[in-house]
Amino acid sequence: MAEITTTAPLAARQLTADRLAERVAATREALRERMGCPLTDEELDQGPDVLANLYALAAEKIRTQGLLSPSEPVRGR
Repeated sequence: MAEITTTAPLAARQLTADRLAERVAATREALRERMGCPLTDEELDQGPDVLANLYALAAEKIRTQGLLSPSEPVRGR
């Protein structure tokens, strides 16, 4: 039986749950090795959502410039 593949660009870029878990684990390992971060996976999971906070800060900056309406949703909120 032939393997089913997709040529759809979006589907090709989507990460599977397993691949996403591998990337998270690799990132955490690099953080521990290169920056001397002693935090466990559980401690990292309990930390703030830094990316959501960055999106919120960027949105607020753009709102003050009048480029985004106050009612426009922000990723992570």
